[in-house]
Amino acid sequence: MVSNLDMAKKALERSGRWLRGASRALDDVRWDDVVFSSQMAVEVSSKAVLLALSIEFPKQHDISAVFRELSGREDIPSWFPVAELASTISKFAELRSLAEYAYEEGIGIEYFRDYAPSVLKTARGHIKSCERLLGQKFGSAFG
Repeated sequence: MVSNLDMAKKALERSGRWLRGASRALDDVRWDDVVFSSQMAVEVSSKAVLLALSIEFPKQHDISAVFRELSGREDIPSWFPVAELASTISKFAELRSLAEYAYEEGIGIEYFRDYAPSVLKTARGHIKSCERLLGQKFGSAFG
């Protein structure tokens, strides 16, 4: 049986691959893919935190409500920006849907051009916070 920490580590590794995909999409001028892959990176890194803490979450993209429950927990350091990260989870879940089904709305790739770089930057910061928390709490398991 795979432990929660093992699953969390694999999830964090997967979020890194989603982030690399988002970065490549930016280089390739695939603005909608930047948004989609950045959202997946944020979602999976957030789920890594929840897995490591043995917190159950729904199998859906927007897990912000569960993530917000980390606020005020004694085992969560004050530097970890729970509210900000939960907000990103929620916003990105909405953006992902738009990026995934933009064609149904008649939206072209150019729609995502202006904010794709900032979405990627936010995703990088989000993952970095999750990595830092897991490294601090669980040490070498995430080193």
